[in-house]
Amino acid sequence: MNIPHAQTNTKRAGFIRVGLWGKQSGGPQNEWSFGLDQGQKLRKITIDHGDDVIYSLMFTTEACGVFNTSNKFGGWNGGQTVTLDSDEEIVGIKGSIGTKAPYTIVSSLSFVTNKTTHGPFGGATNSEFSLPLEMGSLVGFYGLAGYYIDGIGVYLKPHRETMKIGTWGKTQPAGPQNNWSFQLEPTYHLTKITIDHGDLIYSLMFTAQCGELTNTSEKMGGWQGGEKVTEITFDEDEEINCISGTVALSRGTYAGNTVISSISFMTNKKVYGPFGNVRGTPFTVPWEDGSFAGFYGLAGYYIDSIGVYLKATNC
Repeated sequence: MNIPHAQTNTKRAGFIRVGLWGKQSGGPQNEWSFGLDQGQKLRKITIDHGDDVIYSLMFTTEACGVFNTSNKFGGWNGGQTVTLDSDEEIVGIKGSIGTKAPYTIVSSLSFVTNKTTHGPFGGATNSEFSLPLEMGSLVGFYGLAGYYIDGIGVYLKPHRETMKIGTWGKTQPAGPQNNWSFQLEPTYHLTKITIDHGDLIYSLMFTAQCGELTNTSEKMGGWQGGEKVTEITFDEDEEINCISGTVALSRGTYAGNTVISSISFMTNKKVYGPFGNVRGTPFTVPWEDGSFAGFYGLAGYYIDSIGVYLKATNC
């Protein structure tokens, strides 16, 4: 299984890198990066695309009435322009990954703002990705490019010590009793995840450790048990840097609910999963090593949605 992971050298102090989606490695000449400096606001994105490919991206910023346009990342000139209002912010991106033989490429791309969705540009495939933002700011993009946009990731800036990305799954409001959250204390390390699963994900439970101290969370979800309980145990130097899964409607006695139907956890060492039943709409979200700070979401009889807490790394 190809684990998406940020492998380019496009670090920016105080930012969190989430991605890459698409091609995972390339030479320095293929790396591209665009980040907003303090006081700058993203006003325009120029997208050159075809029916099944994103050829290039350019970004225009404004600061105190002065506009500045980035280099063109990728190939071919021209493109379609997305203009953002002065009070419009990007709150998520969506896209899909395809091939332009023999290259892995970003085949489609959409930009979700607090006002509308711009796109999709290009053409969708079955290999989809999405990144909704609940807290924090999108402050740039990075990736790999040659003739096309081969890979894309985002720079995020936390509003506080940690930020929330997601959620994937149920989106409609729920009562306070449906909210669940697990955050790592600064000196603790995630050592175990307990997953109750069957046709879907019934519940999650987390164990963290600091020295000789161990803390196990409440069971998140699980108002009804599953067919199997699996425990994932992590090494001391092992940490989660990606999750993937699928979102579908529940079946059986409590049918018709939007739930997490399957989930996998990727670390710097291996892949755990998938647990549940792989069906429905897929999602994959990788992030920079050292950024993981916990999970949150909605739950009842099942795990209805999941999101991730992230923190900026020190490097």
